[in-house]
Parts: sequence; structure tokens; C-alpha cells
Amino acid sequence: MPETPQLQVQCDAMIGSLHINADFTTTHPWTVLFGPSGSGKSSLLRFIAGLWKPQESHVILGADNITTTPVYKRKIALVAQQPALFPHMTVRENIAFGTESNQAESIAQMFDLFALNALADAKPATLSGGERQRVAIARALASTPRLLLLDEVFTGMHRTQRDTLMQQVRSHCVAHNIAVLAVTHDLPEALEADEVLRIESGHISAQGSPHAVLSEECTAWIQGVTSLREKL
Repeated sequence: MPETPQLQVQCDAMIGSLHINADFTTTHPWTVLFGPSGSGKSSLLRFIAGLWKPQESHVILGADNITTTPVYKRKIALVAQQPALFPHMTVRENIAFGTESNQAESIAQMFDLFALNALADAKPATLSGGERQRVAIARALASTPRLLLLDEVFTGMHRTQRDTLMQQVRSHCVAHNIAVLAVTHDLPEALEADEVLRIESGHISAQGSPHAVLSEECTAWIQGVTSLREKL
């Protein structure tokens, strides 16, 4: 079975007034891109997915240089914070969209993994926010990608719901050697990653274990909790 592919990114470009100058190679299967709003996180995901193509920038996935590869051939799946489901399609049709005819087993596996069988014939408008996000992730994984890009997909979820969904996604990706790059500015979510890339004003300023890269944030969080307890 193939190993989880590394992702190598070199991006030097302007998008609006922001200069993105990011150069990194992932070293673990689940990597978080952590930074404040406006720091270039989503733009980097769009670049990796092939939706933004600046000059003099490169993307390598495993041993393959995919810089000029068309989006539909990259074997990369991108899931946004707001699920882009087809409103006229059922859950079953949404998950099957874009998959090959021989992927019925993969589609069935997604229904079981994310407990979606009871919602198979429902339309997106009838689903809760968490259910729509589960469908969006299931559709992405049903396409059997090599790399899964998650753009703040767990934001706003109840902690228990978030932890359950993250574990489901992680277990599937580990079993199928799918690399994950997840964008977040949420500290608890980032601490669950294998490694963290800190991005500031379009620049990768640190890379390493979550507790090493986010030590200042962890200290501030602990101090905040301590202060709150003292007031109670």
C-alpha cells in the first residue's frame, strides 16, 4: 500500500494587497495551517487545489509535480466552511457526484462512516449545518483523493460533534493514506493535529509539533482559564 504523500508548496505571489510568500513541506499525515483571518490560509488552499494559479509557484504531491495539472486530475478534494452542495440533488446524489461508476463501494462506505443512510434521499435544505458538512466531507472522500484540504470545516460545531467528525475523518484518511491539510484559527482543533504550520501575513513563520508552535497560545489559554476560575 502506498505511503501518505508529502505535500511541497512554494508560493510567491500577490493576491489583492497581501503578499503570500510560503515555502513548506508537510512531514505528517494531518497538518494544520494556523493563523488569523486575512493571513492567506484559504488562498493557499485554493492554490494547492488548482483554483488559483500564480506564476513562479509550485505544488508537488508525493513524487508528482502537479503545478500545471488540471483541477480534476489532481486527486485533491477541497471542503469549505460553507458546504457547496447541489440544492436540487439528494444526499445520495451529492455524494456520488464526480465519482467514477466503479466507486459504489466507496460511496456506500461513506454512508456508513458518517451515519448518513437515514438522510440518503433528503435535500440539503432540510439538513442541519452539521449534517451538510458531513455530506460535503463524505463527497470529498468518496472521490478517493490523495490529499484532503479542509477550510475551517469544523468551525462553529459543538465540541462533541467536532471531535467525533474529526476522528471519523482522521481514521479514514489514515487507513487510506490520504494526506490532510486543514485550515483553522481554533486552538483546540490545532492541538489535535500531527504538525502545525503557523502563517502570518502570508508567510510561514513556524513549523513543528502543535505544542511547540503554539506554546504562546497555550500559555495564554491556561492563564485565561486560571483567571476565570479565580473569579468564580
